[in-house]
Amino acid sequence: ELMDDEAVRDKLQQDLDAMQALVKEGVTYARTLHGETEPARRLDLDALLEAMVADYQDTGHPVTLEGRVGAPVATRPQALRRVVGNLVDNALKYAGDARVKVDVAAGRVVVSVVDHGPGVPPRQLGAGLKPFHPLEGSRNRDTGGTGLGLSIAHQLATAIGARLSLHNRPEGGLEVRVELPTA
Repeated sequence: ELMDDEAVRDKLQQDLDAMQALVKEGVTYARTLHGETEPARRLDLDALLEAMVADYQDTGHPVTLEGRVGAPVATRPQALRRVVGNLVDNALKYAGDARVKVDVAAGRVVVSVVDHGPGVPPRQLGAGLKPFHPLEGSRNRDTGGTGLGLSIAHQLATAIGARLSLHNRPEGGLEVRVELPTA
């Protein structure tokens, strides 16, 4: 902060900010590896998702909700909130919009976060859930990530008994599905 050269000072500050974000996400990822300690409880998933979407909309973000569960679901609410929030944040960051979609089928609740972005190269769909594997290829300081966001969401989803998967949409964009057991 005391450097005279403004351009060098700004670059160093950006580097420090990036390192701080990486350390913060690394610590969060490490914590998720030890399992979630939050107890599972019955939850009105419709109310949780409606509140989350309303919060995004209140701050001017283009996030919508489609579908309903219509029955309580047993899960760890804070962990699920973090998973869905992470996925919506990613959709907003990389695609500019997000649609949270809920379906109930075959004994599972599927919460999908759908965007209209570029999608992910097919060879990277599975690798995107691995730690330190950013899917955004530009390595741009403003849009590139640490490669931990989806890993954290995946680890938390696993901790609550859910399955997280990535799917390119035929019409373009990405759909990230979180499949929760209903029992």
